[in-house]
Amino acid sequence: MVKASIWYARLASGEASESEIADWRAWAASDPQNLQAWQKLERVTKQFDQVPQEIGLATLQLPPSADRRRIIKHLALFLSASSLGLYAYREQPWREVLADHSTAVGERREIQMADGGRLVLNTDSAVNIHFSSTARTIELIKGEVFIETGHENLAVHRPFMVQSRHGTATALGTKFSVRDVSRLTRVSVFEGAVEVQPNDQGKRSMVLQAGESIEFSATSLSAKTKVKTTEMAWVNGIMVVYAMRLDAFVSEISRYKTGVLRCDPAVGGLLISGSFPLQDMEAVLNTLEETLPVRVDRFTRYWVNIKPA
Repeated sequence: MVKASIWYARLASGEASESEIADWRAWAASDPQNLQAWQKLERVTKQFDQVPQEIGLATLQLPPSADRRRIIKHLALFLSASSLGLYAYREQPWREVLADHSTAVGERREIQMADGGRLVLNTDSAVNIHFSSTARTIELIKGEVFIETGHENLAVHRPFMVQSRHGTATALGTKFSVRDVSRLTRVSVFEGAVEVQPNDQGKRSMVLQAGESIEFSATSLSAKTKVKTTEMAWVNGIMVVYAMRLDAFVSEISRYKTGVLRCDPAVGGLLISGSFPLQDMEAVLNTLEETLPVRVDRFTRYWVNIKPA
């Protein structure tokens, strides 16, 4: 059944080649157990209205991307019934594909939420939104998100929280950002307050006020640091820096550019200040050459080195 599930996910993705389709048909015909596994999977997936009947052994008519996403999501729910499927569903590639909202590298997206608040996804980010009668939860799968909470007038208060892999950030009426930095989650508060709680419930929570930031893992909280209002400039498509090391700057802007962007250690200590448009990385690179003693070598659009001039 696991092999059948892998084939189904590949075919429903819309990216299968003609040779892969032929391989799938050969696999299904090679063993009666393969055919039975596929037919069982078809019976399960057809219980959902969104699964088109055309996806079967007779023909392969791939649905639009939005429908494909729903199909794969239903497939993942089916897979989660087994321990192997649950493990696969929790792995990052699956979760990114199944996310309610996501952005590509260099893309930002604003989402109006049902409670009147807004959510802004930064580059290469993904979230799920879970609103119920008792809680409002944003699941941060990867990347960074800015939240401006709405003001509800309901009889029952629904706490608003962002869940990352390391813990939760619960809003107390606020504007704040949450960023997944791999081994840690970073929370920055620009207005109001946020309570941060690592997954390890044995660790105490901490309340951040406006102008404060913190990084935390599943088991620990760092000390609070000050946050500048310019740190939320990315919401408007701008990066604002003052006396920032060039290597740190390049590391940050590389989040918005597809491919490899490297900074030679020989110029990494140069300091840079200014406002830079995140939607135009070429303009940013040209500005570096105009204002600093550096040269930008472009081997291809996907491989760029910044070196001494």
